[in-house]
Amino acid sequence: MHRKECVMKDHILDFPAYQRLIHSCLRRWKLPEPYEDCLQESYLIYVRCVEKYDYKRSKFSTFFIQSLYRHFQTMNRRNHQNREAIHFFSIQQNPHEKDPLHEPLLLLDIYHFSSLTLIEQAVFERCYTGYTVNQISSLIGKSPSTILRARRQIRRKTADCLPT
Repeated sequence: MHRKECVMKDHILDFPAYQRLIHSCLRRWKLPEPYEDCLQESYLIYVRCVEKYDYKRSKFSTFFIQSLYRHFQTMNRRNHQNREAIHFFSIQQNPHEKDPLHEPLLLLDIYHFSSLTLIEQAVFERCYTGYTVNQISSLIGKSPSTILRARRQIRRKTADCLPT
């Protein structure tokens, strides 16, 4: 059995042998050129696939391409979510004063990287778009004191993100 595994392991070609296949897939998935970054990511996925490959389940090339597809699909989904978040934060009306909380990219960072809970995210979004505490309370079904507590937590968590 060990001999057969060694023989099957030999059927995994070096990474350069898969580059034409990778380019073909990247074009089919309509990813933008140049492909240098995608090739670097593909190499990392190739290394991971070599470690995890089980010859009993499929051909290596099939396993590798499916892993690549899942990776780029996830990456595309994340990019789409980030674009939606930037759009959401950029629809704010003109601010009355120059407040750092009205900078869309800063708000995106706060929203994604300050570890807000789901309730805090909901309160943050509605506060940003101009809702009052009582309106937020009725919209998300929490008491006004819960909304006020969430706002305090948001200020505490985002204090490091804001410029002074």
